[in-house]
Amino acid sequence: MFSILIEWLNSWSGVMSVLIGALTLCMVVYRYWWKLPHPRFPPGVRGIPILGATPFFGRYPQETIAKWSREKYGPVMSVRFGQQDAVVLNDYESIHEALVKNINVFHTRPSCSIVECFTEGYGFGFADGHKKYLEVRNFSLAALRGLGMGRHSMEMRVSGVAQDLVQRLEDCRGQPTDVKMLIGSTVCNVISSVVFGKSYDYDDKAFQYAVQCSFDCFGDPENSEYLNVLFFYPKLRFFPPFKRALEKFIKVHQGLIDFNQKEIEEHEKNLDENEPADFIDAFLIEMKKHSPDTTWFHKTQLLHCLCDMFVAGTETSTNTILWSMLALIHFPEVQQNIYKEIHKVLGEHVIPSADHGDKLPLLRAFIQELYRYRTIVPMSLQHRASEDVEIGGYLITKDTTVSTNIDAIHQDEKLFKNPKEFNIYRHIEGGKFVFNKKIIPFGIGARSCLGEKLAKLEIFIFLANIIRRFEILPDPKSKCLPPFKDGISGLLYVPFRFKMVAKPRLVN
Repeated sequence: MFSILIEWLNSWSGVMSVLIGALTLCMVVYRYWWKLPHPRFPPGVRGIPILGATPFFGRYPQETIAKWSREKYGPVMSVRFGQQDAVVLNDYESIHEALVKNINVFHTRPSCSIVECFTEGYGFGFADGHKKYLEVRNFSLAALRGLGMGRHSMEMRVSGVAQDLVQRLEDCRGQPTDVKMLIGSTVCNVISSVVFGKSYDYDDKAFQYAVQCSFDCFGDPENSEYLNVLFFYPKLRFFPPFKRALEKFIKVHQGLIDFNQKEIEEHEKNLDENEPADFIDAFLIEMKKHSPDTTWFHKTQLLHCLCDMFVAGTETSTNTILWSMLALIHFPEVQQNIYKEIHKVLGEHVIPSADHGDKLPLLRAFIQELYRYRTIVPMSLQHRASEDVEIGGYLITKDTTVSTNIDAIHQDEKLFKNPKEFNIYRHIEGGKFVFNKKIIPFGIGARSCLGEKLAKLEIFIFLANIIRRFEILPDPKSKCLPPFKDGISGLLYVPFRFKMVAKPRLVN
């Protein structure tokens, strides 16, 4: 009898041990997984342990998160990216409150190991927003203005490059052509004239390779989705196919680094400190005023600033123009109406300029709708809160990563009737173009795009020249139109490669 009692107690002890272990595990999971960082932290999707919510994103995370926001959690919500809690802002009011009203809190970026492995934390795009970075950013803005950014001289430069593009399209002789490299290398010559003080021959192999590298940084169709995963799970970089994706990512950036390094060396040899001709000259002169040990005015920072400017000045404008070509193909009646407007205002001999903007409401509406309908950077680059801050009634704790879902604003049914429909006339009232401040393809406030004004000028001048001189048609050999409602989704949202026909218009 005694032995039976002992055996029962031992078995009960084992059961209790299992129960206590299970309870402890549940408490640990709750503490480290399900519990929010703070009682007033925004509610949201926790996902599953280790992987978080990322397995549920699908091909278009911006759309999935916007749906969660709209149906359950509200505009300020939390999402667990991998094992890290982040806050995603999904409407204009919350983004404006964070990045404009609390601009000093969101100057900085979270650490990104797969980028820092070759940038060492320098550059514009992913750099931490400390005092040294801000000094370089403020200097760069002033230097770019001094080099003509926002002035008539810059418009003349863009206009000249636009004429080059027209000539190159004419050289296609109405044949079906994949125009991505043609447009990209032309667009790149605008930023090159500012940064390097020169334009490149379109047959220059080193230049062509650098342009291709800029396309492959974030818009590579084979690797963009794997890179998205690596941003949240950097440890996967040791395993295929993520290893291959990271190797190519580093390779194309190294191509840009080598290209820009040669330009820096050439500028050092020919530097005239009394007459800076471009951004590199201006930076090299400023370097002499600072100690590299106490500031970010040194060659490594310059090198990665150039890489960021090269990519941003090429990739975003090129893909905006490519999306616009697809829109013209899919909506020929819109194309014809814009052409009639341009022809009526400019005739055959007047060169398009920014001064014609008010007289070309359909063209401006077309561009604004394109910005809304196809957001090139849907989730923008992430921010990090440098201190505790209240947004939308919730507390965002210090060091929390914050993403701005710009695409959610652009697809908001409260702001735009039938947002899934491409409709340029939503931006026309009484025959006039209506600017919408809530369409923010370049971001707002802290860390907004340095080259926003230049990019907008490029898009307007380039499209005015293209539509004026050519009818954009689909490839007659293709059985269907190239997709306009689908593309390569990663950090950037870019079109699939396609061929088009630029048919010269008959001039009376």
